[in-house]
This record gives sequence, C-alpha cells and structure tokens, in this order.
Amino acid sequence: MLCSRVTRLKGFRFSFPSLASLPFLLLFTLFALLTLTTSPTRAATISGFVRDADNGEALSYATVTLAGSPRGAMTNQKGYYVITDVPAGTYAVTISYISYLPATRVVTLTTDQELGLTVELAPGKLQLETVEVTAKASELQETPGTLTMKTPQLTAMPAAVEADLFRAVQALPGVSTLSDFSAGLYVRGGSPDQNLILLDDIDVYNPSHLFGFFSTFNVDAVKTVELQKAGFPARYGGRLSALLDVHNRDGNRKHLAGTIRSSIIASSATLEGPWRRGSWMVSGRHTYLEPLARAAKIDFPYKFYDVHGRVNYDVTDNDRTSLSFYTGHDNLAWDKHLLNLALDWGNETWSAQWTHIFTQRLFSHFVLGHSNFDSRATFAFADFAFRTRNQIDDLSLKGSFAWTPSASHVVDLGAELKSLDFGYRREVGEDRLTFDYRGLYHALYLQDAWNPSAEWKIQAGLRADYYSQGRYFRVGPRLSIQHQLNEMTSVRATYGRYSQFLNLVAQEGASFADMWFPVDRTLRPGSADHYILGVSYGPFGTFELSVEGYYKPYRNLVEFSEEFTHSLVTQDATVGELFNSGTGKAYGAEVFLRNLWNGWEGWLGYAYGVTTRTIHDYNFGKAFHPTYDRRHQIVLTQERSLGQHFKMSATFHYGSGQPMTLATGRYTVLDITGRNHGAVLDGEKNTSRLPDYHRLDVGLTLHRQFRGWSLDPEIQIINVYNRKNVYIRSYDTTENPATFQDVTMLPFLPTVGVTVHF
Repeated sequence: MLCSRVTRLKGFRFSFPSLASLPFLLLFTLFALLTLTTSPTRAATISGFVRDADNGEALSYATVTLAGSPRGAMTNQKGYYVITDVPAGTYAVTISYISYLPATRVVTLTTDQELGLTVELAPGKLQLETVEVTAKASELQETPGTLTMKTPQLTAMPAAVEADLFRAVQALPGVSTLSDFSAGLYVRGGSPDQNLILLDDIDVYNPSHLFGFFSTFNVDAVKTVELQKAGFPARYGGRLSALLDVHNRDGNRKHLAGTIRSSIIASSATLEGPWRRGSWMVSGRHTYLEPLARAAKIDFPYKFYDVHGRVNYDVTDNDRTSLSFYTGHDNLAWDKHLLNLALDWGNETWSAQWTHIFTQRLFSHFVLGHSNFDSRATFAFADFAFRTRNQIDDLSLKGSFAWTPSASHVVDLGAELKSLDFGYRREVGEDRLTFDYRGLYHALYLQDAWNPSAEWKIQAGLRADYYSQGRYFRVGPRLSIQHQLNEMTSVRATYGRYSQFLNLVAQEGASFADMWFPVDRTLRPGSADHYILGVSYGPFGTFELSVEGYYKPYRNLVEFSEEFTHSLVTQDATVGELFNSGTGKAYGAEVFLRNLWNGWEGWLGYAYGVTTRTIHDYNFGKAFHPTYDRRHQIVLTQERSLGQHFKMSATFHYGSGQPMTLATGRYTVLDITGRNHGAVLDGEKNTSRLPDYHRLDVGLTLHRQFRGWSLDPEIQIINVYNRKNVYIRSYDTTENPATFQDVTMLPFLPTVGVTVHF
C-alpha cells in the first residue's frame, strides 16, 4: 500500500540582479582587454553580410574568397564575415553558397581601408529552368560530424503524413530512433535528454507532438537546422551527446510572401514580409485529428497546435535586434462514465536578441530568453485519481564576442547564465510526493580558431560550468585539429569533455509522461569525453566522402529506480535515492557519401555503433545494451527533378534489430483480491534482439507556377513494400512452449498533401 508523505526539496533562490555576477564580469573584462590590445594594422579589411536576393534572409556559412590570394572567410550564423590583413590592391571577391548562383565583386583596396561589402546571392533553380548548379569544394565540404539542413531539404524528404524536422534529421548516419512512432533522437549512443536542442538560442525541453510522433517545429518556419553529432565547440554545453541548433526564419525583407500546407491530419500557414527597417514572420499549425476520428466513429478527443513568430528590426547598420517566440501544446480530454483521462503538455519559449558590430573585427551577440515545459496528466477511476505534473522554467541570459585580431586567429568568448526552476508533483489517492528545485547555472567559455598555415586549422577552447545545487564546478577542455593533406584529403581529430546537470525519465510512446529531474548534492552530474578521428576526401567530381570514428566514455549515467514506480520512497527521500548511477561507453564509425550529380542530390550513409551501460543495482550489476543500441544502420536519401514540373524523392532506412529482454521463467502471484494470476521472470536486460528494420519511402511533387504563386500537390508512399517491422514483441508464457505476438509499425501508407506558395 501507499503511505502518505510529502517530500519537498528546496534550492537557492535568487533575484535578477545576481545575473550580473562573476561570469559576465569576467566576460566584459576579457572584452576590454581584447579591445585595448588590438594593434593597428597597415593592411585593409573587408567585411559585410551575405543574403538571399529573393527574400533578404542571411545566409549562414557562405564562402567568401579573394581570387589570387590565400585569404578568405566563411559567414557566421548571422551571415556576417570578415577578412583581415589584405594587402592593398585590386581583387575579385567571390561569394558562393550551395544551391545559389555565385557572385563576384571587383574591389580596389588601399592601405588601412575598412571596406563594407554586403552581397546578395540569387537562388539556383537547378533544372526546373534548365540551370544546373554545381558545387565547388568549399561548398560541398562540411566539418566532419556537423551537418546543416535548410527548409527545402526538410520539406523535400518523404515523411509519414507530413514533413517533419526530426524525421529529416533521423535520415542522417549516426542518428537512431526507436520506432516509426518516435521522433526522439538517439545520436551516437546518446539518449534524447543528452541532446542540446536550441530554438533561436533558447533550450527546448520536450520538442514533440502526438505522443512523440511529430516534432514541435513547423518546417516552413525554420530557416536552418544544424546537427553536431559530437565534439561541439566551447560555446555550447550542458549536454553529453549532441547539439541540434534550430533557427527560425527572419522573414522576407523584400515583399509579402506565404506558404499554406495541408496534409491528412493537419494544416499550417506561414506569412512573412518587410516592415520599416526589418521583417516579420508568423507561422501556425493545427491538427484536425479529432473531427477525423469522429467521422470514423473513433473516440479520440486529441488535438495539438504550435505557433512560431519572429520580428526583426535594424536599429542601425551595426545594430540588429529581433524578438522571436514559440508556443505549442497537446491536449487529450477523454471523459467517460468510469474513466476520466486528461493529458496536457507543451512548450513556450521567447528570445530577445541583439547583434552589435563594434568594429569590423569585433562581432557581438546577446540573448535574453525564457523556456517553459509543462506536463499534466490525470487518470481518475470513480473515487480514485492519479495525477502528475512536471514543469521546468528556464530564464537565460547569454553574451558572446567574436574577435578577429589577424587573418590567422578568430577568438570567441562568452558567458551564459540560467535560472532553473524544476517542479514535480505526484498524487495517488490521498498520497502526495513533491519535488521543488531552484538552481543557478553559470558558464564561461573562451576559444581560439587558429590557422597557422593554409594546411592547418586548430581550434582550442575551454568551458567552465557551475551549478548551484550541489555547488558543482566542471571544466571542459575542447580541442580540434584539422590538417589538409592535399587538395582532396583532410584529416581531423577532436576531443571534448562535457557535463550535464539534469536527467530525463523518458516514457517511450508517451512523451507527455517525460519527467525532468536536476542533480543536487545527492546526485552527481553526468560527464562524457568525446574522442573523434575523421577523414574527408573530395570533392571528386560532385561527390564527397567522409569517414569518422568516435569513442565516448560516460560517467555518472543514471537509470530510474524501480522503487519510485512502486512508491517505496520515504518523506526525507532525495533525488539521489530515486536513481541508480553507473558508467557507460559508446563507440563506432560512420561513412558519409554526399552527392550533387547529374540532377541527383542526397547522400548515402552507413553507421556502426555499440552502446553499453553498467548501472549499480540494475540488471544484476551487469553491463547491458540500452534499447536504442543499433549495431548497423544504412540510410540512402535522394531527390531530383523530373522535367519542368515534377520532383521525386526517396529514402531507404536499414537498422539491425533493437535489443529486447526475454523472460526466463514464470510463476503465480496471489493478488490482494485473493485471485491467482501468472507473472513472468525477466532475465538479463536486452540480451536478445528484434528482427532487423528496413523501410523504403518515396514521394512525388508536382510544381505549377501561376503569376507569382505556386501550387505543389504531392503524394508520398510510406513503406513501399509493406515491411512488417516489429514494434513490440510480447510472449505468452501460459503456453508451453511459449508463443509470441508482434505489434508492427507503419504499414504501406500512401498520403497526399498540397502546398501553396505566394
């Protein structure tokens, strides 16, 4: 039986002025030192922004080169670049970006000149207008382990029912999922809570709809999504596995534009346009599952919605501000005579950003933002009720500087402060369990990207993290060395140490039940080291090949104690008593072949990975493979235009079977009503595997243009050859020998949709 109890744990409280504390004091001290030590130069400097000529959006990671000179640069996330120490003379400045037509500007520079050069690139139309855009080495080549996708790539990939950001990311090698019904990202042996997911620089804690089937991000509102699978730089921290950096569209700075998209379960609309010295964008999506279910005579009172918005205003040419927000919620309200089921969960974020260019060499960016995740569940049976609530409030302040003292150095430094408020409440009848934690997270980082020669690139950084609950101080060194062996081949080695101060108790297939718990003095932070070695070859023709191996040892990993599920905690229970801690490791290798050839664009990837965990008082103390351990994975995704009006896409996935636990025996249990029923005795955790998984999806889109607007109907077929991939395998031990039944995933499923652009 459950005993009545109340457990309340409180952390430090703070007032907002404390945010102007040590990390930001050190940040501005370093900034002052950098400014004072900047020596005058006798050479010219070129800087500016690279933008999309159609809508004025900044183009991140575009390449800027000087013909006949070894000097060049790449735009940062905001589309800004700077080239320093350029001798006086006349140069052809070439700006290029994949899928855009390159542009060249001829400039004449004098000694000490500071030239501002902002360039707009026209999008290439590929073969729809008989113009084929080919890629250069600098355009195809990306840092090993880092992949960037833009809106057209997100919307072009076949997806179950409608385009989805997480489904697109799952088509990258090294990214696993548990099932067709899960949008969770398992990156190189890491669990979803070990991924740092940012939307406009603010954390999103539970980015899923429909019990994990869809991600919360509306692809038409997203400009870029960058996945760093390991070894991410010192600017980022607080997670052990990977980084997913999502940025909303700025909005069209040239004219009013919009996109309307409709699928069989939801519709969305995105509008954007210019205003004064800036732009705006708003995007919304809503499901109509409930009326569809009602029409099919199915009782499923469920709905979700999400809204993205962003407003940009350029105060001056050197001061750019923006305000963005996101809100999304899921709701299921099922009220029956004997059962009342109410589920409600969602996220809300906002961020205010200011980009200021102090000088051509000194770029700064500041963010103030807030993120909230709130999950509530009620199960009521007659006079008995079970209720849970989990909530996170995250108020963040971030500042960063990028200083380019010379052509061979780029110095990044920044600070981050968070006020974190975690709450958990569970009621079972008259019994209640409550956790309430407040803590401060501080971080300070410094990093130098040094190019001692044209063949070497060295990026060294250091990040210091502090969390007030437990007074944990952690230092994370980061180092990346890249050497260009010849025009075609480069090698790269990376090391990083990472710390994490919170844990997620995930319920697969029920994202509303995910529960976040922070560390405290009784539960130490998790930590991991990333060792990465990669080789890139190409581009040879219009192909590029990269091979990367990794090894990640983990410390202080946790698994949730079964005692919490059985309500065997006392009034003075601590978080440390609710978790079992241990160690783990993940290692493997990936092969990534990217192509932009003869009208075909896409990639082929293979990943080999092993993940193990050893947790105290868990699985008899023996090492085990977690459920998301996929030994072999293959992914092939391609798209191409067919004539003037059609485009086709195809994606194939293969994965070796997931680990599963088999029963080793059975016994009879006498319950409290006096009745006997059978129960099974589980063996060691995940010593067997389900059958291999594989699936082919194809899509076909018709593009029609009508005087400034377009109509794109599409048909997609999921699981073309109707593979019966196993989702759950349950054994009936009442039979001798035992039999099993399989619950399978998505069958052969054709879907239709339409998109309107104007």
